[in-house]
This record gives sequence, C-alpha cells and structure tokens, in this order.
Amino acid sequence: MLAAIGLILPPLTGTAPWLALAAAIGLVLVQIGGIILHVSRGEAKVIGLNIMLVLAAGVAVWLASAWV
Repeated sequence: MLAAIGLILPPLTGTAPWLALAAAIGLVLVQIGGIILHVSRGEAKVIGLNIMLVLAAGVAVWLASAWV
C-alpha cells in the first residue's frame, strides 16, 4: 500500500518527484528478491506473478524517470 502511495503521490503533488523513482526501484528490488527466494526454495513454478510484478515495476521506473 505504501509503495503505491509512493508511486502516485509525489508526481501528483509535484513535491520531490524523485521519490516515485525511488519507490519504483524499490519495488523492482523486492520482486527480484522474491524470485531469488522462490527459486532457492525449489518453488520455480510460482514465480510467474513475481515476473509480472517486476515488469510492471520496470514500467513504473521508466515512467517515473520521465518525470524526474
């Protein structure tokens, strides 16, 4: 929930738009960590959602970098 607020609120308010970029990069790192954890535990079948979230967060990084 806080990550979504971090992605949306800074560009809307115009204050510290670099925070949206930081939030998006943080989301990418969290999902990469989730993929690594699943693979290390032998749960490679369930990383589909993580991959989709990495892609969505990557798009958010790209969009947030356009605002900075």
